Amino acid sequence: MENFKVYELSEFTSDSDFPFFIQYGRHEDSLSVHSHRDFSELTIVLSGEACHVVEDEKMTVKKGEVFIVHGDTKHGYLDTHNFRICNIMFREKYFNLRKYDISRMSGFQALFYIEPGLVKNHHFTGRMSLGKEEFEKIKAEIAVMNNEYKLKKEGYKTLLTSKFMELLVTISRIYRLNSDENEKKILPLKFGEVITWIEKKFRQDLSVEELSKKAGYSQRHFLRIFKETYHMTPTEYINAIRIEYACSRLRETEESVTDIAYDCGFRNMSYFYRVFKEKMSMTPQKYRKSI
Repeated sequence: MENFKVYELSEFTSDSDFPFFIQYGRHEDSLSVHSHRDFSELTIVLSGEACHVVEDEKMTVKKGEVFIVHGDTKHGYLDTHNFRICNIMFREKYFNLRKYDISRMSGFQALFYIEPGLVKNHHFTGRMSLGKEEFEKIKAEIAVMNNEYKLKKEGYKTLLTSKFMELLVTISRIYRLNSDENEKKILPLKFGEVITWIEKKFRQDLSVEELSKKAGYSQRHFLRIFKETYHMTPTEYINAIRIEYACSRLRETEESVTDIAYDCGFRNMSYFYRVFKEKMSMTPQKYRKSI
């Protein structure tokens, strides 16, 4: 894997204001190893099978399977047999998924963040597999999206955004339900449940010991997987949510900074000021005045 191509989203779409692209692809031959510089890719396998190469791991993917590949991951396909897929390329920051309650769905966290990290770093070979009815439902949804993207009628960006969000919620729900029948899904889902717990309980005192127990990992293993997946520690993740919440309170209320800090879960004002300034490059008072 020494030499590999790095794709940019601009090679697929010239619309920098809408970083989204959907396409069907039929691979009769192998697709060489590559990565994505500035986008993630949601893939639904529509027919056939192939050997999916992810970093140094190889696994078979087949009709009905769904997976995410993020931009920092090298991957490709070998030994393709009637292999047809739908690729949805998107820039996550544009859709700001953390803003919505989908971020509090354990299936979403498991499929979109935890499973890709486990595949990349821990030789995890689990894949989400759709049942027959689920597959037909998802296939119909992406057909509507693909047609809308091709025709580009008035308002298509808004409609595609809503359809994409609907698709993400649907497959996240399916992931959650299917995990009961697939032991390989239990580990990422349990980790996902911890993330949703953090998203809901961030205003409380949360310890790494408590979180690792909920995930079923030792503290050391939990911290390692968490940092590989989210590129920050659990404490940094919790603080990011708290500061995001503090900013919304500063914008939308006239409450004192002290009351907001305590309501967000901070018990020490100097620590709150330090974390806020690290995240926002200004004090809470300056942030409120800048709005």
